[in-house]
Amino acid sequence: MMVRLVVALTIMSVVGLLTAQPQTKTQAPLTFRVTGEAQTFPETAVLRFTIVGEGETLGKAQEQLQQIEQEVFKTLEKFGIHRGQISTERFAVIPLQPSISSGAPSPIALRPLGYRVQRGYGVTMPISVENLDKLLQIADAVLKQGARPTVVTGEERYGYYPERVPYTLIEFMVRDPDKLVQQAMDDALNRAKKLAEQAAQHIGKVRLRLIRLNVSSIQTFPERRTITPEGRDPIGTFVWQPIRVTVQAEVSFTYE
Repeated sequence: MMVRLVVALTIMSVVGLLTAQPQTKTQAPLTFRVTGEAQTFPETAVLRFTIVGEGETLGKAQEQLQQIEQEVFKTLEKFGIHRGQISTERFAVIPLQPSISSGAPSPIALRPLGYRVQRGYGVTMPISVENLDKLLQIADAVLKQGARPTVVTGEERYGYYPERVPYTLIEFMVRDPDKLVQQAMDDALNRAKKLAEQAAQHIGKVRLRLIRLNVSSIQTFPERRTITPEGRDPIGTFVWQPIRVTVQAEVSFTYE
């Protein structure tokens, strides 16, 4: 009788231990690498031009510049563009030095033959396919009054061949790249959700929960500028065409 009781207690103890063991098995999350995309046409155009004055003295060079400037501003007024909408972006004074035939540097500073004064301007205006022709009319009228395209310097020379002089006259821009980035991230997340729903349905699960979203890269096309979620610089292009942002991300879900 005592033996039967000991055996029964032992069996009950083993069963109790088995039922009390917690489920330690963990399930791997569903992870997907996806690319999201968003694009839009530029909504802003910037007309950039330079006015140049030359003269034997700085005063005469400035006087010539101001004469051309007045005519250019009058022309812009005819198109409804007022002085307050025109920003000065660059100003330079360049002494016109005589050339030295020997090619050797002179130890004595030579007196300038004259001076060149340059002032660069920018006019920002809304743009759409409907008013592209008007934009060209404005640019043409400004050039006829003596303005010149602006020379692009330094790091802004993207997209030009080295043997060519880099000029710009019209640049198109998206002023709020953050909005495009967010749209591209939303697109990446939606793509990942669709893949996760298909996988969960295949394994017989019905509930998904997002646990991780890692963004590996954010790029723009045209690739004139790479931006980050923290950056708020406008995206610019010299061609009126769709500007595209792509986001590569890794997205993980758990399921039940």
